[in-house]
Amino acid sequence: MTHSALQPVRKQDLQIGVPLSYPIYDGQHQLLLREGQIIQNEKQLAQICEQGLFRNPLWQAAPSKPRPAPSLNPSSIIPQEVIEAPAKPVRNARHLAQVKLQPNATLHVQSLGDPLKPKASVKLIGWLEKSGVLISTLNAQGAILPFREGESLKVKAIAGKDVVSFQGLVEKVCFTPFPYLHLSWPDKLEIHQLRNSFRVNSNLIVSISAEGLNQTPAKITNLSATGAMLEGAKLKLEAEQKLNIAMRLPAAGEDHTMIISGKVRNCHIDPPAITAQYGVEFDPLGPSARLVIEHYIFNCLLEE
Repeated sequence: MTHSALQPVRKQDLQIGVPLSYPIYDGQHQLLLREGQIIQNEKQLAQICEQGLFRNPLWQAAPSKPRPAPSLNPSSIIPQEVIEAPAKPVRNARHLAQVKLQPNATLHVQSLGDPLKPKASVKLIGWLEKSGVLISTLNAQGAILPFREGESLKVKAIAGKDVVSFQGLVEKVCFTPFPYLHLSWPDKLEIHQLRNSFRVNSNLIVSISAEGLNQTPAKITNLSATGAMLEGAKLKLEAEQKLNIAMRLPAAGEDHTMIISGKVRNCHIDPPAITAQYGVEFDPLGPSARLVIEHYIFNCLLEE
């Protein structure tokens, strides 16, 4: 096999939990994963994608007797903490009627065929089981989005406590009585359930106060409904120290200012940058604060 025989592989061509039907190589044409290996979770998939994805289009699996598991150890290419990280809880539903997705719900739509097209937010009009899904083509500013017939779209939405995603083919672009798309019926939905411990990366600027510490700016680098990771060169905190975090989060189209109390659970200082990092556990949140944080986390998931 020559290097020229390799062709790029799209991230969406790889499925989590499904044995690979062909070997995967990196950008330097080194073997990453053998045929038959399984990608365990989203973090592992993201780590693999960073190295480049290629396959040999001439390669075909020869029919053979069941063989033992491949000997390649993924830990040689992927950090062990990524391999051992638990996968996001995923379950499948037969169709849209099985989830709490209602007409007029906000959908986040991205073109799979044209990566240069930005993600957009539109409204769900409705669906007819086994026939198709109707979505608006007007974005939040009222402009008509330039989707084409035959284009494949990735759709994500919040449904109750779940993030629902599916793929659909644009079967018809319509302009009367209003602009909308007729998408093909999704045979499979992916449903990611939000857990209290689920964390999303962030870049939130907040203000920290504690005993002996005046208002000090810091940054939240990841956030969950139960805690956060703080980072700041000027922070001087200790394990088990109580503190207050003043933050402003966008939710439901508005900015919400809140003060959350918590306790420092662990400390770490990165010597090259002399930047202190602190793992903080929140005190039990009230209903309104929890709702705002969960809404923020949901939207971070939709933007992935």
